[in-house]
Amino acid sequence: MSEPGNGSRKIKVVDRRRFDESGDLRPDRPEPVKSAPAAEPPEPIIEKKAPAVEEPVSAAPSPPPQESMSGGATSSPLFMELVAGLAQQAEILLVGGQGITAQPEEAQRVIEYLAVLEAKTAGNLSAEEKKVLSGVIFQLRSLYVQQKT
Repeated sequence: MSEPGNGSRKIKVVDRRRFDESGDLRPDRPEPVKSAPAAEPPEPIIEKKAPAVEEPVSAAPSPPPQESMSGGATSSPLFMELVAGLAQQAEILLVGGQGITAQPEEAQRVIEYLAVLEAKTAGNLSAEEKKVLSGVIFQLRSLYVQQKT
């Protein structure tokens, strides 16, 4: 800061607030220009691209929820999608794909995730969910052993 009286430079302070202390609109401030409402942006187009690898081990489309034999619980399509997605990821990591090298150690980690999911949800799955999850884990473990030998 400069000392008083030394500088010829003056600072002008302008109050640009629209409202006074009481909350009323200040008369010396012009009304804000209202712009026309913006047109809604177009919805983004999202394309689902299937990976250029063989079909996943058991990523078949999940059937609609049905009554199971264990207490009338229904299978959850969301759970089936989760299992199918993890199975597909593990398979791609096991066999590789277009531009993707095989990474069996990472695939083993995803297979372990599925096994933990199976252990932690024991007793809470419908018969169909249990059958699909255990089948996927078995198939992926078999594929892992084949890839390692």
